[in-house]
Amino acid sequence: MTPSTVRAARAALLGMMVTLMATILVFVAAGPARRVPQASAPILPQRADADLQAFSFTQSKGGLVDWKIQARQAQLFEADAKAVLNDVHVTLMGTDGVTMTVAGDEGTINTTSKDFVISRRSGNLALILNGGFTIYTPWIRWDNQALRIWTDEPVRITGPRLEVTGEGMDAFLASREMRVRHNVRVGIY
Repeated sequence: MTPSTVRAARAALLGMMVTLMATILVFVAAGPARRVPQASAPILPQRADADLQAFSFTQSKGGLVDWKIQARQAQLFEADAKAVLNDVHVTLMGTDGVTMTVAGDEGTINTTSKDFVISRRSGNLALILNGGFTIYTPWIRWDNQALRIWTDEPVRITGPRLEVTGEGMDAFLASREMRVRHNVRVGIY
């Protein structure tokens, strides 16, 4: 090799090294702005503390059963004091012998307050009273403190020679009182 070839090779090598260093410095200096942001993972639902088959929960006072809720399957979440239920059946029993039964696809119960919600995935629930009346609505809530069943949804109440429709309902088991809140229509047959 001639001295001029060696100098040219050294110069080329030095030029490549300077170019490489400049490229590295540009990436380091501009790095935080060019980095790909971390993908945010969605927060997964909390895992249940217990999964139960054939769940049953009973509320009683003075040795008498007020209501009983049964489900084919339940997931218990202790931190939230709730159980998520599938294939639910509820029986409410008044002290005067009045009973009301309802079956739904899903529901939740607050294990502290004993309030619960029952619903159907499609169509209406049928709350059947032993006096011959049936209440149809998509979902209901039970307020255990007030002993009240309520909904804000459309309702249809059928009974012997009677049909009532409207929006929203409150039913108080203890006083056997029922109110339809809005757009009430009554048919007597």
